[in-house]
Amino acid sequence: MPTPSRADSRRRPEGSPSPPLPDRHLLYSAAVQHVDLDLDRLTDIYRTTRRREPLLLREDFCGTAALACAWVRRGARRRAWGVDLHRPTLAWARRRRLPHLGAAAARVTLVHGDARAVRRPRVDMITALNFSYWVFRTRRELRDYLGGARRSLRPGGLLFLDAFGGSDAQQAMLETSRIRASRGPGGERVPRFTFVWEQASFNPIDHHLRCHVHFRLGEGRTMERAFSYDWRMWTLPELRELLAEAGFRASPVYLQDWDDESGQALTTYSLRRRFENQSGWLAYVVGVT
Repeated sequence: MPTPSRADSRRRPEGSPSPPLPDRHLLYSAAVQHVDLDLDRLTDIYRTTRRREPLLLREDFCGTAALACAWVRRGARRRAWGVDLHRPTLAWARRRRLPHLGAAAARVTLVHGDARAVRRPRVDMITALNFSYWVFRTRRELRDYLGGARRSLRPGGLLFLDAFGGSDAQQAMLETSRIRASRGPGGERVPRFTFVWEQASFNPIDHHLRCHVHFRLGEGRTMERAFSYDWRMWTLPELRELLAEAGFRASPVYLQDWDDESGQALTTYSLRRRFENQSGWLAYVVGVT
């Protein structure tokens, strides 16, 4: 349990109302999504692989479409599609993100539907990040998604999946991170808070993983189970085999770099063919058409 800050430890005058809890989507974006870093890395991989500039992006399992919105900000020729099954979250994106894009909002299309069923338009890049595709619990389900994604890519297109693993990943655990105050997409103030990642259970027989996200906001205020996930943890060999079965020509793996001296993860990723296992690691697996 983190030590309360001096501000958090002050007593609120008796009878005064507590301030409303911040929007959970704003807290999630501040703690989890680093879309500009993601886009820098993925665009660099695309340019290195294809020697051209990607223009059309589809963000699958997009939630509030943070990646899609950041994409169109990067150039007037760029267009993005966001696909998600959860209608209220897409409505949040339309209400809270698109109005702040100005004219670029016309180049974002939000689609309510199953990512496995979306085929058009064909795009340069498809992303399935934040381990969102782990919602597929069987090989058949995941292969169907990967095959549909391949058919949705233009010639030379790339599919980006992320994954995590390591010796600590396959067990119950609790991890906390202190998140600095920031601003939301419309300039809304997001206060500092503690992000809590809970891996509630892991079954080694079928790799069934249950996780929760909690937010601690000071003054004794918490947002328990703001988000919950019921996943299968897919391994890198399984992902690469399924990508091949779905028709992808190759599936290079990029691992997050690590600074041995400081014991800290870096923001860069490197192409690896061999990697010494760690307590935790992050990776991109790239489906190459």
